Amino acid sequence: MKKITDRPFVMCLMMTSVDGKILSEKWGSSSKVKSLLTAFEKTHEQIGVGAWIVGRTTMEKDFTNFEPRILKKGHQEIERNDFVAAYTGDSFAIAIDAEAKLGWKKATMQGDHVITILTEKVEDAYLTHLKDIGVSYLFAGNTKVDLKIALKKLHQLFGIEKLMLEGGAHINGSFLNEELIDELHQLILPIADGTIETATLFEVDKSVKRKAATVMKLKQVQQIENDVLWLTYTFN
Repeated sequence: MKKITDRPFVMCLMMTSVDGKILSEKWGSSSKVKSLLTAFEKTHEQIGVGAWIVGRTTMEKDFTNFEPRILKKGHQEIERNDFVAAYTGDSFAIAIDAEAKLGWKKATMQGDHVITILTEKVEDAYLTHLKDIGVSYLFAGNTKVDLKIALKKLHQLFGIEKLMLEGGAHINGSFLNEELIDELHQLILPIADGTIETATLFEVDKSVKRKAATVMKLKQVQQIENDVLWLTYTFN
């Protein structure tokens, strides 16, 4: 593993169909599919990285269940300083939420301390609520999240040395575009999605894409339970 001193070592862990699609809700609910989907959590636990990060859409869909955001009533004026709440342990659930849309009700997610990455345009009433419930927040830009700033702050303020990136497609694409992924763990399930509209592993808007393609080096191939392939790539 290469040495990085100013940010976490970023591993991207994603589960895909053989045609590179990532939205498992499109794959049905048969017992076979449900059995295949367990590969993700099992692999996550096997890798053993306690800090994980996702985009707002993934957090909302898979974890906060589309809870509406909460704005604290009354008049507040909050300086745009990072807030590190009291927490225990060394596991973190981190969300990239530039628009401050996530509805948080508590300071933990599946036992992990919540950290949300915001921009400075967020309302004071939203920040007041986060402080009240003990959710940590970091600012990483005025109107758009700068991932390099976010990663440096996660390293400096929380001591995070390794970070697991787990989607969705646009956040994965943003990390890829900024050359901030150090290792890719792709679980290829024996499923063919076949849909046109379903998101793929990495998606980068053509207006910001920096180069034609990213070349990786295959580090390891494993066939695990239920004919799932676990591919590990490093980035040159």
